[in-house]
Amino acid sequence: MGKRGVQIIRQRFTGSEDLALLAIVKGEKRVNWAKVAKALHERGFPQRTPKSVRNRNLRWRQAQNGVNQQQKNFCRKCGRPQRGHVCEVIEVVTPPAEAEP
Repeated sequence: MGKRGVQIIRQRFTGSEDLALLAIVKGEKRVNWAKVAKALHERGFPQRTPKSVRNRNLRWRQAQNGVNQQQKNFCRKCGRPQRGHVCEVIEVVTPPAEAEP
């Protein structure tokens, strides 16, 4: 249960929810995260705590600015971060050489 007796169900943020969050935050000079969380809920998204909305916005901005690029897993073929990545490098496979008698 939340502080006010409302149960908050933890779900991942969706892409459309992220876009709505960015649109709400973009229009404000000084952000009140409780009002932003309420505005997201009024738009039909799951109820969120002000802290979760603030943290999501902060982490999204850090990812866009390239802050905290300390990922450990990189693609061995192209060197890009592994998470959410499909390698576009075409791997050439050579058939094994026949052994001569």
